[in-house]
Amino acid sequence: MKQALLVNLSAPEMDRLAVELAKRGALHGLVRRYANKQRVWERLVQRLPVIGKLYGNTLGRRLPPSGLPVGLIKEAGVSSDFMCALVARLSRWLPEQAGRWGKHWVAATEAGVAAAGCRYLDDVRVVVASYHVALPAFKAASTKACRKILNYPIAHHAWQYQLYAQVGEQRPQFAAALPYFDNKTEHAALLDAEIALADLILVGSHFVRDTFISSGVPAGKLRVVPYGADPGRFTPRAVAKAPEDGFTVLFVGQVGERKGISHLLSAYEQFRKADTTLHLVGNAVQGAEVYAPWRHLYKHTPNVPQAQLPQLMQSADVFVLPTLVEGMPMVVIEAMACGLPVIVTAHGPSEVVRDGIDGIVVPVGDSAALLAALTLLYTNTELRAQMSRNAIERAAHWTWDRYARAAADIVLGD
Repeated sequence: MKQALLVNLSAPEMDRLAVELAKRGALHGLVRRYANKQRVWERLVQRLPVIGKLYGNTLGRRLPPSGLPVGLIKEAGVSSDFMCALVARLSRWLPEQAGRWGKHWVAATEAGVAAAGCRYLDDVRVVVASYHVALPAFKAASTKACRKILNYPIAHHAWQYQLYAQVGEQRPQFAAALPYFDNKTEHAALLDAEIALADLILVGSHFVRDTFISSGVPAGKLRVVPYGADPGRFTPRAVAKAPEDGFTVLFVGQVGERKGISHLLSAYEQFRKADTTLHLVGNAVQGAEVYAPWRHLYKHTPNVPQAQLPQLMQSADVFVLPTLVEGMPMVVIEAMACGLPVIVTAHGPSEVVRDGIDGIVVPVGDSAALLAALTLLYTNTELRAQMSRNAIERAAHWTWDRYARAAADIVLGD
């Protein structure tokens, strides 16, 4: 049996792949940032009055996925990872400083995980690594005739650079909330080198695949395996919402322009009614102050633990993700599993969403189309109910087990 080493900063799909490889007796190890292995000191910290709660709400949530032997987890970059968590807690009071510090400590954690990937290559036949942390292991693996597979969960970086430049020129009033790369040349050089060394590249949607091909990557190197959801956690609400409970439009993700927030706010401003609520769930990106003039339109909840997401989704009526750039957002499948019709763009989520059946696929950056979709789902309750049933059925196909089996077959294939 081939032995595979996985190098991963935080991608959940890599954890699921690790579980499947472990089941098959083919996992040599998983190199990653800190994980709560329920060691003696971790159990003691969890019992402390104040620190225990803080730990439990942050790093303590990082339990290894069920089925993954903790002895196969190789932690790296732990000290800088703890600093990332500390800085994240400070962001509420020092947003600008936390943004700068956060980038520094994230980069340090990435460097620690990437460097550690070289230390566990003995008896390894396949290296699977996430982008940003793959290069050292890929270079070392090249001298050992190891197969190298890159996990790349979003659109090709060169394609993103071009899109963000165009959007910034078209809508300069929101440019501050677009993704910003401190050193684009260095960023591109790292990712280009990882792509060049990879024998195969795993992506989550055909949209992502197409951005790679348009950026010059050979189609033969690319494999599409859409991500999944946990059907045991994300389920429909037990009792239907009463009409008097109102109509809630839910968004979950980073509150920033990559997710199309300005287009959603523009559409909702025209759509809103006395019985409707727009609920944005997720941390605001640096530059999100550009949305201040629309702050009265929506309820905002900062990033919540995964354990609370099912309840949030079950309390909503429609899920909206008008993203400009995505890979294959798991949150869309999770919303569908909870019975929500979804409004998405074709840039990633449409891989699993059937337009007019499970939800509505709108053009990227089209506020008018978002307005029309919201209006249709608000006024046509029968259509909304049918889409809800369809979404539940559709989401049942896109599970983590399906993803892990398909990805493991690729990893262990010839």
